[in-house]
Amino acid sequence: MTGHDTTQAPLPERAVRELAAATATLVTDHDVVGSTTALLHGCADCVGAKAAGIILAVPDSGRLEFLASTDHGSQHLELYQVQVDEGPGIDCTSTGQAITISGLTQIADRWPTLPGAFAAAGFDGVHAAPMIWQGQTLGAVNLFFGEGDRPGGETSVVAQAFADIACLVVIQTAPQTPTQVAAKTRAALDERAVIERAKGVIAYTRRIPMDAAFDHLVSLARERRQLLTTAAAAIIDQAAAAHGRR
Repeated sequence: MTGHDTTQAPLPERAVRELAAATATLVTDHDVVGSTTALLHGCADCVGAKAAGIILAVPDSGRLEFLASTDHGSQHLELYQVQVDEGPGIDCTSTGQAITISGLTQIADRWPTLPGAFAAAGFDGVHAAPMIWQGQTLGAVNLFFGEGDRPGGETSVVAQAFADIACLVVIQTAPQTPTQVAAKTRAALDERAVIERAKGVIAYTRRIPMDAAFDHLVSLARERRQLLTTAAAAIIDQAAAAHGRR
């Protein structure tokens, strides 16, 4: 289950192309910095940003460090944020919430030490999207805008989609052995089996077709804010308990 809003307008065609290209790297051998740099270029192009960068929290200590950027200006600004412990990436990582600020005046109001660095780099707007992995904020994707190129209405959803893929690039880089791949494949198929059993229970008890049973299961999982397999297992357990009481 995802925490992101799925009711927003469809992504622009160029965003779909860039996201598809970024996703393709996950099924091939890839390095983190190279893949995230390409990801940042694609994201910046989609939303009309002048540059982009990523900062990550160091495991255990939580200290933030620069990972990748599209150019020297954004790299300098990311490093400066980390040095002064202030800025959009810092706030986004600490709160797990997206941030959009436009204009040097608003930047100065929120981060007093940053207007000079923004101006020197030629930026006067920023959108930061959190990189969240299973409830933990790993870092932030920062999109920097030049004068007249302010974040648009679709910036948030596009940026978050790229931030989510950036998480996958960082987390899934370690090579998987054939045994690990086989185990994950088997686990996925086992989940599918649980869902199919739950569909059967729902179809039987409610006297509805299997496709309607699946729709009911999905709706139930959303209502309960559960994983689909968790909701399915609960239905199977309830049916087993009811049968045992007969």
